[in-house]
Amino acid sequence: MPPVPKPPVANAGSLSGAYLAAKTAQAAGDLDTATDFYTQALSIDPTSETLQQDAMFAYLADGRFKDGVDLAAKLRDEASVAKVARITLGVDALRKGDFDAAIAEFDIVNPSDLDALLLAHLTAWSEVGAGRIDEALSRIDQTKGAPWYQIFNAYQKGLLADVSGRPEVARASLEGILKDQTLARTSPDAYLGAASALARLEAREGNKDAALKAVDAGLAIAPNYTPLSFLRDRIDRGETIEPAAASVQEGASETLYVLGQAINRGDGRDVALLYFQLARSLSPRNPALLIALAGIAEQADQLDLAISYYKEVPENSAYRRTADLQIGLDLWYADKKDEAKTHLRRAVRDYPNDKRAYTALADVLSADKNYAEAADALNKAIELAKADNSADWNLYYQRGIAYERQKMWDKAEPDFKKALELSPDQPQVLNYLGYSWVDMNRNLDQGLDMIKRAVELRPNDGYIIDSLGWAYYRLGRYEDAVEQLERAVLITPMDPTINDHLGDAYWHVGRRREARFQWERALVGKPEATEEQRKEIEAKLKNGLDDPSATTIRAEADSGESAPRTKADADKMPAGTPAGASETPEAETPAAEPDTAPQTTN
Repeated sequence: MPPVPKPPVANAGSLSGAYLAAKTAQAAGDLDTATDFYTQALSIDPTSETLQQDAMFAYLADGRFKDGVDLAAKLRDEASVAKVARITLGVDALRKGDFDAAIAEFDIVNPSDLDALLLAHLTAWSEVGAGRIDEALSRIDQTKGAPWYQIFNAYQKGLLADVSGRPEVARASLEGILKDQTLARTSPDAYLGAASALARLEAREGNKDAALKAVDAGLAIAPNYTPLSFLRDRIDRGETIEPAAASVQEGASETLYVLGQAINRGDGRDVALLYFQLARSLSPRNPALLIALAGIAEQADQLDLAISYYKEVPENSAYRRTADLQIGLDLWYADKKDEAKTHLRRAVRDYPNDKRAYTALADVLSADKNYAEAADALNKAIELAKADNSADWNLYYQRGIAYERQKMWDKAEPDFKKALELSPDQPQVLNYLGYSWVDMNRNLDQGLDMIKRAVELRPNDGYIIDSLGWAYYRLGRYEDAVEQLERAVLITPMDPTINDHLGDAYWHVGRRREARFQWERALVGKPEATEEQRKEIEAKLKNGLDDPSATTIRAEADSGESAPRTKADADKMPAGTPAGASETPEAETPAAEPDTAPQTTN
């Protein structure tokens, strides 16, 4: 699908204006606009080394590889950026098949641990390209360093040997990974990649049982990992299975991808983005790379860019469904709500047996307050789910919310209880069920205990702490309510419901002026108070509150009568798991070294 032409950026009019606009856009994560302004600035002053350096990183991070290479050639000997410039030039040489030139560029002195591993693997792939297989395998074996090197070395050796026509070496290396599940804690991507690579090797060798065993080893640590499930079905059907890496370029791309994924969090995300874009220059249609790039774009709130990456995922890829579903969610967050609903309704028709399609549709329908249709979608998702799978607690939780919002408590309560049966320590569920009971003056003691447990699990969640404060309020323990609600307001200062609750609690402990202040604050909160909330708050500002005693409140609770109180907005509860959420285990991976590459934002 060809890219949609973008409108040209404004002419900055001066070098300083263009440079400032580029840095501002870069800091906001809008690399597309940043690179356009850097181009303007370079057209005014093409000799500025500072400008060239900043532009090189922006071009590379934005995927404008040729522009990045052109600047890297000029900056190869500049000490502050030489490492990134030479890695870029080496990747370009490898891409073109000039393997000895690539090896020369990768010969960098005093690299960090992460750089040393990356350079050794890229050099080994270049050796394979030059026909020096033994030297390549020996280089991997001689790459020693941090304990976390082990799985990356074994995975790359397996891929190198496979591409080089040495299946026994590849098999031994990949099997060694799968025999030690603890290695998955360092890099789930390398572990799952090893399972896929070994399964593909065995399938091509005609060893179907061994191939399926390798797939199952990966699914044992990530049961919902779609690429392996997709591969398993293909092997079962007897299809021709492609190798994990079909060329030196694809293998080197996998090196950059898997190490990028290892650091793709927190401060390492900018470095990971550079790795991913370098990898993409070697393997432009790699679906895992496109998904990873889309995820980083989403983190930067560049939703149109994320959608464009998802649209590039090949139709025959195992990642195509994930991409389709995530497009629907991103359309919603990009405020293209009708388009999002249409897209996801089409997705459930295209993928009628995929529960993720129904949960993605339910997410946007719930956000649109179409709770009846959301419940219908979740009914289908639950039908497709495996019985009593603890990972499916969220389906019952979300359906419980949909029922509760329709005032169908007789259906909602069993779903919340089922969610807790499947996963007893889910703070969202403990909070929602406990809060609901307290707010309806039912099961106050049990509801209070649930909310306390939720606070223990999420001690910095203002909404859950608000629930605890409101439970104390319902019990007539106003001083305790004030203590908790003040904590909640400190953490989530603009929420109208929390400020309203604190105003009520202040009123009952005699702090009337502060109560009115909190109610007024609730009226200007974010998100805006609902019309019903607004009317109640305005009435309290005019007339204050009655002062029922704790005994009266407790009597109402014992009788099952509901106090005349508006239920807190369910929008404060966490949303369902997005379709594109990680399906792999959490990693214990190396941090990006500070000198690996400068960050792309300032």
